[in-house]
Amino acid sequence: MKNQTFIYVLSGIFTIFAVGANPAFAEMSMKETIANVKEEISLEDKGHPHGDPEEHIEFIQRQAEKLGIETEGKDAKELAKEVRKIHLKKEAEELGIKTEGKDIKELAKEVRETVVKNKAKELGIKSEGKEVDELAEEVRVALIKNKAKELGIDTEGKEIDDLAKEVLKASIYKDAKDLGINTDGKELMELAREVNVKKLFRTADKLGIDTKGKSTHDIMEEIFTNYADEAKDKKLFPFDGDKGFHFGGHKGGFHKGESSVGKEATN
Repeated sequence: MKNQTFIYVLSGIFTIFAVGANPAFAEMSMKETIANVKEEISLEDKGHPHGDPEEHIEFIQRQAEKLGIETEGKDAKELAKEVRKIHLKKEAEELGIKTEGKDIKELAKEVRETVVKNKAKELGIKSEGKEVDELAEEVRVALIKNKAKELGIDTEGKEIDDLAKEVLKASIYKDAKDLGINTDGKELMELAREVNVKKLFRTADKLGIDTKGKSTHDIMEEIFTNYADEAKDKKLFPFDGDKGFHFGGHKGGFHKGESSVGKEATN
């Protein structure tokens, strides 16, 4: 249980590393998934909060050191925030956004706006004269309906949030079937965990990672630490979805004023 749920919990701590993560991994919604998993862990481990950044301080320190961040005297929360900030700047630069002289909040806003507009253009949605929140919601709706069509789900007369839940559920069951996972009698959360664990091992195999004797915790950390860029380029789990947009959760795709790195980067 502890190793499987780490896949979810880690994504809550490092939302930056989940940029582009597929919906079943990154959002059920994200907050609900993390909350549910943390509750399960608390019940099983007598209240020991594995979702707390301090529980993964060594991993966070290694990430910080890799980025040249001084770690001495800093707690996990502070280090995680610095890691997010660096990745936000990198994301902005990749999107062609100038970072000089801009604070984190301003950059996060520009990154969000650019990603939303790029996705809208890709989907054939006009962005002229629209506020970013309005445009983000149009993109979210289009993605949900496109996925519903792909899955053979009837969209007529359905509220978009209800359709989103239906799409998410169908996506998880489809993935389970494709991966040869038995779905009989399983709750959606349990099934989603099995799907993600199997996808994780597939990613490891494609990246040439030796998984023998390693837990899902070890494998996920190795992917984030040493293979994140390659996994993103190859669109491997958990970087195989639409960047920042999810089937469930928050209206508009991104939180207001945030980029895909999450709100803590702007605090």
